[in-house]
Amino acid sequence: MRIDAHNHLGVRHGASQSGAELVKRLNRAGVDRAVAFPFVEGSIDNEVIAAATASQGERLIPFCAINPWHRGSAVAELHRRATQGFRGVKLHPTLHGYHLSDPGLMDPVFAAVRELGLVVICHGASDLYNTPLEFARIASRFPEVPVLMAHSGTFWSHDQAIEVAREVPNLYLETARVPVFEVAESVRELGPEKVIWGTDSPFVDYEVEFGKMERACGSPAAHELVVGGNLARLLGVTG
Repeated sequence: MRIDAHNHLGVRHGASQSGAELVKRLNRAGVDRAVAFPFVEGSIDNEVIAAATASQGERLIPFCAINPWHRGSAVAELHRRATQGFRGVKLHPTLHGYHLSDPGLMDPVFAAVRELGLVVICHGASDLYNTPLEFARIASRFPEVPVLMAHSGTFWSHDQAIEVAREVPNLYLETARVPVFEVAESVRELGPEKVIWGTDSPFVDYEVEFGKMERACGSPAAHELVVGGNLARLLGVTG
């Protein structure tokens, strides 16, 4: 099964994507399913994901997004969406202005994620608030929570991302918009079990983002794990 871990739905300044448009991209590339969450700039509209999932069926795997600064309402939103079948949560420390490993702000969020059995995908480019060490600290405090580092720490922190992912069992590197060389390095250094494919649509050429993975993974067995097998296991998806 081929599953894309990283897609935005909704409308924001300069970008938009509907559930139907995403499914068309999946069909053209030969991808089975895709994780979808809302844009996180400005107000967050998780209803966009609920509606898209209802209209597109099992092709889309719903994740909500939250801003932890909203504290009680953010945790309540996790609980509400989990009862609706949402499987994970998107975080973006850079846009919302917090350190990913801040205990006072983030521990209540991760405790709820752990309780609900969700998966976390978090913006993880080489930015101040979400460095690889921030990921290592929060993931180590919550070893039951699968954490995907979107963008694998590129560019300036990719080597450190590999280092911490090697040390923290529940931390995975996600490949959205990561060049082939760095993806191949992640697979080679960590093994394919620790790398998860994502695209970051609609901000990419979808078929290029999928096509690069065969070259980067190095073998059919590694490719099967990276482009879907690993995420299917974490989400408990069987078909």
